[in-house]
Amino acid sequence: MTNFLSAISFLTILPFQKKASWENGGMVLYFPLVGLLIGGMLCCADFLFALMVSGEIRAVLDVLFLAVISGGLHLDGLADTADGVLSHKPRERILEIMRDQQIGAMGALALIFCLLLKVSGTMGLEGGARWVWLLTAPALARTAQILGLVFTDYARKEGGIASPLFQKNKHSLLIFCCLPAMIPFCLGVKVGLIVLALFTLLTGSLFLFFQKKIGGMTGDTLGALSEVVEAMILVLGVSLSSRLIF
Repeated sequence: MTNFLSAISFLTILPFQKKASWENGGMVLYFPLVGLLIGGMLCCADFLFALMVSGEIRAVLDVLFLAVISGGLHLDGLADTADGVLSHKPRERILEIMRDQQIGAMGALALIFCLLLKVSGTMGLEGGARWVWLLTAPALARTAQILGLVFTDYARKEGGIASPLFQKNKHSLLIFCCLPAMIPFCLGVKVGLIVLALFTLLTGSLFLFFQKKIGGMTGDTLGALSEVVEAMILVLGVSLSSRLIF
């Protein structure tokens, strides 16, 4: 239970306990469950927003909720990652840029386009399937994080703040990953398989990209991975709902 509460405190602003330390590698087991918790809270918030505002504002508030509940942690990682890996610099220089707290042009663009995709995706979700995608997006985004922690190397060979979270080849930590992956199957086997296939393709491609660029993953790239997956799931939900299923 302690590790679960630590995972909640680490990935959200919820005050379940004192802010979790980066040193607690055991809490990564519960990242998918925290993603489900965030998704559940998003569904509740979305329902309340629907009672008060128009669809466009509702979508913006949903995306704002996702940013606030995580304390902007993953958005910060997305900006730092974009500034670094899109700088066309050598590996060591990329890692230095990613440590810089200032946001550059690439980081700002990455934030803008990611948030726009999320708002557009959320705005396009309709009907009873809406809650499925709002629940799935944050859950799979946090599932992608633990996959990165288990299957990839920590890129900073000298060590760093996120180093204790990396649990290379500890596959027992993946036990809860199947839960978020099952949610899209509520809309049918075809939808579930498509989501699973594209999720695997996207996360695998990003792992290979970061491996080639910087020799693995960092805390920032995990945040970036989470944001990209979250945006992709919301956009995919609109595409599948409008063209394939409903």
